[in-house]
Amino acid sequence: MASPSLHIGKQATATVAPEVTKKASAMPGKKAGWLSAMNDFLAQFQAIKTTDKVSFFRLLATMINAGISILKALNIMVEQTENNHMKQIIGDIVSKIEGGGSFSQALESFPKYFSEAQIGMVEAGEASGRLNQTLLQIADETEKQAAFTSRIKGAMVYPVVIVIIMMAAFITVMVLVMPKIKDMFVGLGGELPAMTQALVGMSDWFVSSYMGIPNFLWLMASVVVFVVVFKQWKKTKWGNVLWIRFVFVMPLFGKLSKKISIAHFCRGLSTMVSSGIPIIKALNITAASVGNPLYKKRINQIADDVKHGIGMAENMKDDLYYFPNMVVGMMGVAEQTAQVDNITEKLAKYYEDEVDTMVKSLSSLMEPIIMVVLGGAVAFLVIAVMEPILSVSDLAV
Repeated sequence: MASPSLHIGKQATATVAPEVTKKASAMPGKKAGWLSAMNDFLAQFQAIKTTDKVSFFRLLATMINAGISILKALNIMVEQTENNHMKQIIGDIVSKIEGGGSFSQALESFPKYFSEAQIGMVEAGEASGRLNQTLLQIADETEKQAAFTSRIKGAMVYPVVIVIIMMAAFITVMVLVMPKIKDMFVGLGGELPAMTQALVGMSDWFVSSYMGIPNFLWLMASVVVFVVVFKQWKKTKWGNVLWIRFVFVMPLFGKLSKKISIAHFCRGLSTMVSSGIPIIKALNITAASVGNPLYKKRINQIADDVKHGIGMAENMKDDLYYFPNMVVGMMGVAEQTAQVDNITEKLAKYYEDEVDTMVKSLSSLMEPIIMVVLGGAVAFLVIAVMEPILSVSDLAV
């Protein structure tokens, strides 16, 4: 009797244990698959910075220059790239190339991350057999454009931060400070000065409620909604055009905006032509990447005229609103000497320096204006608070 029971026990061990082992080994696999799917989903929301794209183009150029095939180079980058979203995109590019597409065709599937100018340059590099040099040029130009944009934004950070701090301080005084000293004003007796009455009235409005929510929260929410709606409106075709037209008529900002657009136009055209892209296609690509709808329309008109044998300078000379005399003159020289890439690069550098100077001047001009406004606001608060107190002191004497 002992043998059968022992035999049954061995049989159970031999049959049940593998099932348990399979279930145990299957669970980590399912968990790993679920985590992998979750990571892939979350990676889509990871931002791809300019530095990620610069590194992508520069490393790819280095490996191609070392004799590594583009497919192998991309596979290496899939393993080395730290940004998970960029890793996914490179993996998709690999799949499209393996499917028979070219590198430039694969990049066209990601217009959100690779501009038309970059794709056009890659296409020209593939056709000329200078892809590694073209990729290095793309990396250099991307860095220059990013640095140029960063300098403009950086110069405007200080004034914006000061304005936000001023608004926050004013709301804090209205909501937290004034209600506490309001009773003191009332206890002083007599009629309060006009400035003090205005301050108390503003404070009362800020702390009063509508639908159970304080007015200052309604005000802050309204500002946030306005900013969001304004940004969305600017992204629309007509909203962007109307906004640019409005900026162009502003005394200082209009001139600055035009110089920024001319700098982008010259830099883009120089890059396209030096990459071997035909002038008409280079103009069309530059128009799409200039970032200004009015200049985009004008540059496309220039491209159409060039198709019919009319030179760029000839088209520009009667439109000084968009192109100053210096740009027209140097563009004429560039066409006559067949040095469009070199001369437009010099123009781009000149206007980038001009923009830097103007931005610094505007920032320097705004600083004293902000200080005057800040000083005026502080003076108003001090006078409004102290005037009734000093009046009572004089009466007591």
